[in-house]
Amino acid sequence: MTVQLLLALISCVAAQTTGPQFQNGKVNGYIEETFIDEASGLAASRLHDGILYTQNDHGDAPHIYAINSSDASLVSILTISGAENHDWEDLAVGPCTQGSSTFCIYIADTGYSSANDDEANIIYRVQEPTSLTDEHQTLNVDSTLRFSWNEEESQALMVDPQANVYLISNVRSGRGMVVKLPQVWGQAVPTPVSSSTFLPILTTHHDPTAADISPDGKRLLVKAKSHVFYWSVPDGDYLAAVTKPPIELPYIHESLGEAICWDDKGEAYFTLGEGHFKPLYEYLPVNVIV
Repeated sequence: MTVQLLLALISCVAAQTTGPQFQNGKVNGYIEETFIDEASGLAASRLHDGILYTQNDHGDAPHIYAINSSDASLVSILTISGAENHDWEDLAVGPCTQGSSTFCIYIADTGYSSANDDEANIIYRVQEPTSLTDEHQTLNVDSTLRFSWNEEESQALMVDPQANVYLISNVRSGRGMVVKLPQVWGQAVPTPVSSSTFLPILTTHHDPTAADISPDGKRLLVKAKSHVFYWSVPDGDYLAAVTKPPIELPYIHESLGEAICWDDKGEAYFTLGEGHFKPLYEYLPVNVIV
């Protein structure tokens, strides 16, 4: 049996494995702002109920957009002072440091354009704003984590409850490298990273395009262009968890879908695609009555 056939069988079995049950996606609203046209990341706020953060990838200024998860309306534009958007591919929200009660937004400047720029391959850490009452506000970079590797790019960033940062490389077939970054915040010289852990999936595109760890750390989502995969991680060992076959969850295909996140309770998940006037989809557990 070839490796390709084995991986295809794994993906087929995973889709039929018993696991959490979610309803098909429902449209909560549409992104009306034309300047949000390459939404490549999505993350749920831990300080503000019903708020999601998103960002454009390469070509935009260093902006994060706070949107309302119930109708996709824009709440605030956050300008990140001290950062540059070479190719921002994903966002995550988690504690700023292990044991901290302060939450940060993590920004992955890790796209293809970043890999070809000596000043990029950076994770920016920015403290969540305590208020979103202003339509425009500026946030300062709290710290940066610089790294180097042999992968062309990553579009999938995750942060666990202990403030550990994970990336998954974006490769043809989706079998990306999963790496846990060392906690070397603030170093000017990039730290080389590598891993022997690869996703056990098989796709026909360059994947994955996004990922997220639930706020309690026990659930993991990985989004490919045409699929959403799920792993249960009861012990917090994400590298070990992703070596096992995933469960496939409902997903309404988006032509350029590159963003996914859990809600702030880790119960439902959202997806958002690139382009103008894209819908924000919410996938609720089956026991929720809409």
